[in-house]
Amino acid sequence: MSTDARTPFPLAVRPEPERRWWAAPLTGTVLAPVLAAAVSSVENTFADTRFLLAGSLLLSYALILPSWFLARTPARRQRRVGLVLSGCAIAAWFPVLISTTGWVVFLIALFTGQVDG
Repeated sequence: MSTDARTPFPLAVRPEPERRWWAAPLTGTVLAPVLAAAVSSVENTFADTRFLLAGSLLLSYALILPSWFLARTPARRQRRVGLVLSGCAIAAWFPVLISTTGWVVFLIALFTGQVDG
């Protein structure tokens, strides 16, 4: 019989929390509206329809928001950064997508005779 006191099961070791876990979500939260406004002003897409700009921000924030609530460990850093990058990409590409879709629908309607020119 041994006198050494061992625990019957190994205790789970919590990973060390990341020090600057908030840097990526904060950057995305600030950068998404700036990107959406800059791209939409260049495209002149949202001059009359502000609700499309709000839609762009809602889609991008829907991706950025979960990055604030992920576990604050180094293992989740890549997932956090990926969510922020995809949210910023949506904010930047949504105005371009809307204007391109509008032009494609217009050209299809024009070439099929749906628009009187």
